[in-house]
Amino acid sequence: MFARLLCIVLASVAATVASAQSAGRVVVPYPPGGSIDTMARVIAAKLAEATARSFVVENRGGAAGAIGSASVKGGPTDGSLLLIAPDSNISVYPATVTKAAYAPLEDFVAIAHTGDYRISLSVHPSVPAQDLKSFVAWTKSQPDAVGYGTAGAGTNLHFYGVLFAHVSGANMKHVPYRGSGPAVTDLIAGHIPAIMLPFGSQLAHLKAGRLRMLAQTGENRAASAPDVPSFKELGYPTLAFPGWYGIFAPAGTPAELVNRYNDVIVKAIRTPDVRERMRAVELEPREMSAAEFQVFVKADTERWAPIIKASGFTPGAE
Repeated sequence: MFARLLCIVLASVAATVASAQSAGRVVVPYPPGGSIDTMARVIAAKLAEATARSFVVENRGGAAGAIGSASVKGGPTDGSLLLIAPDSNISVYPATVTKAAYAPLEDFVAIAHTGDYRISLSVHPSVPAQDLKSFVAWTKSQPDAVGYGTAGAGTNLHFYGVLFAHVSGANMKHVPYRGSGPAVTDLIAGHIPAIMLPFGSQLAHLKAGRLRMLAQTGENRAASAPDVPSFKELGYPTLAFPGWYGIFAPAGTPAELVNRYNDVIVKAIRTPDVRERMRAVELEPREMSAAEFQVFVKADTERWAPIIKASGFTPGAE
């Protein structure tokens, strides 16, 4: 009887250990909430459905996403640890620090593209500019450079503003905030005249008349804001590239596993329920194989490096 009871207990312990070993994590390098967190939870659920492994979302914010991203470096390569990160933490990051906590192209392997997001330039309603052309002219007439708020120094949002000022001649200066929320709040309160932030974070305020959106980085106009032109149609094609989110794993994760996860994620993004979740947070799907996404990330890194260098931005240590 005792031997039988012991076997039952040992079997239970073994099952618990096996379950713990099979559990996976999707690290989000930002606090809960927002479109990247939404996508992490969607993907975690879809991976759990398609594999024998459960996945939980782990939010590890700090240092504009660098802390959470760095935590995946050198992690297990059995598919149990994944990172969902925006372009700021992958293709922009290496050129903005002197001592990087991780090297994205060496320390991670790209798995899947999980959505493009538009970035918009908006102004407070008191700004005497009804469109982008008049905004540029207005900035040039100001004795001091016009501040534009972003979610932080060294982010892609920062350098979209730098790039726009360079190609348009606008007299602008960067005003960094600790996230998109505080920047939007200050714009609405009239403390800053302009912001360069993700389109989705501004949409409700646009519809309520609390800000005026002048242009966005999509190839075309957005269905949710058809009156807002793209930078491209206004004569600035160099700004016609969106931000993006992607799924990564620690370097050394087997190609077979990477391709399997890519297949699961791509198929998930094709489904109506996931498409609806993406539309709700203003994300646009872009289907890529793992190999294609790896090439895309490398090319995006190479595109940002000279933009950042030309901006005169001084890298800081991490």
